[in-house]
Amino acid sequence: MIIIPFIIINLVTFLALVFVFRKIMFSSSYAETKRLQELNMENTKKARELEEKIEDAEKQYKEKITKAQDEAKKLKERAQEEAEGIREETLRKAKEERERLIGQVLNAKEKLREEIEAESAERTVEFARRIIAEILSSDNQRRVYDGFMDEVFAGIEQTDKAVFQGLDLKSLSVQVKTSHPLSPVQKERLEKILSEKAGGRACVEEIADKKLITGVVIQIGSLVIDGSLAAKFRKAKEAIRHGS
Repeated sequence: MIIIPFIIINLVTFLALVFVFRKIMFSSSYAETKRLQELNMENTKKARELEEKIEDAEKQYKEKITKAQDEAKKLKERAQEEAEGIREETLRKAKEERERLIGQVLNAKEKLREEIEAESAERTVEFARRIIAEILSSDNQRRVYDGFMDEVFAGIEQTDKAVFQGLDLKSLSVQVKTSHPLSPVQKERLEKILSEKAGGRACVEEIADKKLITGVVIQIGSLVIDGSLAAKFRKAKEAIRHGS
């Protein structure tokens, strides 16, 4: 009979131990399960955050790639524009240089032509002057000279006083180059005309110049009045040249 209570006690003790063990096991399993769930949720959250970061990084990378491609395209277009501008500028400068050189050649050619023409005309004038000197006798040269002087006097009388403005006859001498000596009447008339035009009193200084053949050249400071035979020839040449 003693063994039955002992068995019952052992059975109750065993059941109690099983109950306690199961409770312990259940509590531990529940805690671990909850911990696993929390870790799973945390890992899921981190994975989502990581995925979002990856997506954001990929988005930024694509934006940077697109921006870099746009900048490269703009740089390429700008380089092409600058190259085209340099090309056009080079062509423009080359054209300007060519036109400048052509202009220089044409100007040099025109200047040479004018110089040859002027030299030829001057030789023609000199040749004609020498012919007149050979043809006319001294008396005829004097008659031509007197005629020239009348024209010179008349021309000075018709000249505006403004031409003589600024000439100071007190400090400037009146030099008269003549092919023949002025007669007293001619000298007096010339001094009177110049005195009236320039103001003050003109004092004529005669200088003989046989090269003139016939005629007179009057100089007062910078003002020159050319009444020589050569001047007549030059004037006639220009009139013929222009068809008048």
